[in-house]
Amino acid sequence: MSPLQQLQLDPAPALREIPIAPLGSHRNNSTPQRAHNWESLAAPSAKTPRTVRVALAGCGVVGGGLVRLLHESAPAIASRFGVRFDLTSVLVRDVNRERNLPLETRLFTNSLDGFLRHDADVVIEAVGGDEPARTIVSDALRRGKKAITANKELVSSHGDALSALATENRTGLDFGAAVGGSAPVISTLRDLVGASTPLSVRGILNGTSNYVISLLERGASLETALASARERGLAEADCSRDLDGRDAAAKLAIIAWITFGIRPTNLRIRRTSLVPGLERLVRLAAAEEACVRLIAECSQLPEHRVAASVEPVIVPSQSAFGRTTFEENRVEVDLGWQSPLSVSGPGAGGRPTAAALLSDLLRISPPPNDRGTEATQFVSVADPREHQWLVAARINSTSFGHAVTESGLHPEHFFSVFDDAAVITSPASWSSAQRLTEALEGLDAEPCIARYELAREAEVLQ
Repeated sequence: MSPLQQLQLDPAPALREIPIAPLGSHRNNSTPQRAHNWESLAAPSAKTPRTVRVALAGCGVVGGGLVRLLHESAPAIASRFGVRFDLTSVLVRDVNRERNLPLETRLFTNSLDGFLRHDADVVIEAVGGDEPARTIVSDALRRGKKAITANKELVSSHGDALSALATENRTGLDFGAAVGGSAPVISTLRDLVGASTPLSVRGILNGTSNYVISLLERGASLETALASARERGLAEADCSRDLDGRDAAAKLAIIAWITFGIRPTNLRIRRTSLVPGLERLVRLAAAEEACVRLIAECSQLPEHRVAASVEPVIVPSQSAFGRTTFEENRVEVDLGWQSPLSVSGPGAGGRPTAAALLSDLLRISPPPNDRGTEATQFVSVADPREHQWLVAARINSTSFGHAVTESGLHPEHFFSVFDDAAVITSPASWSSAQRLTEALEGLDAEPCIARYELAREAEVLQ
């Protein structure tokens, strides 16, 4: 649920579960007893909102967006939730940089040690990457402070250990903002854990690549699309993680952890990059009256196995994923119902991510990140299923047909677009499709590949 949605609800009767430490308390990490827990707080006065001190690490696009959002939403938050968030320390690289934020300059520090010594009730990490993010979050948890992060690399690499540290110190680790931007993917999956394990979770998890694809579909070049994404604050200078699937894979690892209990570092993900053949895939999909999307998926298989992938997928233009354009994210959770449970929203940009951080900040109970040892234990495996594939190469049609035959794939039909010869295969394993692309690479034919789901969508509609 987004902060705006939460602010439209009736206020919680009490903020009794936010882990606020007594002022001036200093904890001994070797002592297991804590001076507080999530239920130790009395209800705030109707006239006087309770003050929660917040330390913010990072004040770039996301951190700065959160500062503005907290300032703009302060009256509504105080009224609805009976709480006032007070930013008391902000860690930045350059304390002299002009940021045009509603903050006093004295709050900024470039000293990591000083930031870690600062006493706050909640620590928000928005610096990204591994270090010093890991140090900031783990230090906060060891001191019994609630920690919030939008850092998918951190959570996908160390989330299980950090969550255990939070449990040990009777506090909370929240990272709903790490997946889906403003789309409440993680909170939705957490709510489902106690009810039913999904059959699959799949979706568009990277708003930057989806924005780029949408511009390509409208005739832009890749260079123009990337420049537009950067200008709008949707892409970093180096956006290779967005285009090669690593960003989506990190988010998928978090999803699989919450959904199936598989440690993020143990998830085997088949990852296929959008580049360098993205512009060609867009044209090839259009020739099939379809579009290409970067889809991340984790699915249950028999015997409590889970298969995961991040790859270009050809989907009908009028499908739910086909209609998900620009920086939108969409995630579908298959629970075996007549239709999947879906959540969507902007998945890139500072403001949507800041809104998700605010949602995490407003959470009044420790998030259930661990399925527990009593739940069904799933294992990650390579995907043994067969899919249809679209494979294309810059090679004459005769040589291309010969390569397809030699690979053992069965073609459903051949076609060509500009200088690309292409084939739609019958269902085949990934290893079979990979044999064809490797053979074409050996011929310097610049192959590109995508999973093909037009037939699957037609069956669903029927």
